Amino acid sequence: MHRTLNFPDPWSQIIVMLNGRANAFVASTPRQFPRERTAIPTGVFDRAPMVDVVERPTSTTATIYWRDATCGCYGHQTWRTSRARAAGVCAMSGKRIAPGDLVYRPSSRSSVCNGHSMILASVLESGAPV
Repeated sequence: MHRTLNFPDPWSQIIVMLNGRANAFVASTPRQFPRERTAIPTGVFDRAPMVDVVERPTSTTATIYWRDATCGCYGHQTWRTSRARAAGVCAMSGKRIAPGDLVYRPSSRSSVCNGHSMILASVLESGAPV
């Protein structure tokens, strides 16, 4: 028997989704689409994270302080140099990254939300206040 989760207020719905029970809630919620959609202002979802260099322990590593509304906050995250495997955008400058460019990436890519983010090495090394 499928149990229906019924929460009248939006905050309870968000808590349920954050606790990992989103599938049960979404499956039990009837979908309602507005007849007329309002345009979302440009730039609402493409806000850059706030990235600061905390220190440079070695010539190939940097300790980064990352703050982002969608990924959270990483206070002392170690980033290492590598070559970009795919095109992307620099988290510090917004410049385009081409495959093969020298970049810094989080060293624990698989377990963090910003694991696929990159910073151009030239940007980090030229303007890194330490």
